[in-house]
Amino acid sequence: MLLLFSVIIFVCGVLMMCSRSAHLVSVFLGMEFMALGTFVLMAFVPSMNSLFILLVLLCMAVSEAAVMLSFMVQVTRLYGSDQVSSVMVDKT
Repeated sequence: MLLLFSVIIFVCGVLMMCSRSAHLVSVFLGMEFMALGTFVLMAFVPSMNSLFILLVLLCMAVSEAAVMLSFMVQVTRLYGSDQVSSVMVDKT
């Protein structure tokens, strides 16, 4: 049951990242859902019950969120909005 739940969380993250990609917040939230789904999957699969691997995965997810937040702040300061389309345009 929990395996199905983690797969649903991961798929929702992929769908959110692909379908609602107008703002950076939507893309980053989808990526965080994917990380959460992976973490839940790794935590409750009996053969992957290693605390060290879960701790490393959690640290990577936290550092990913910090880097994404700093990137979003810099893009908002530079371009004036968090639209993904404004990041793709070269304004030099």
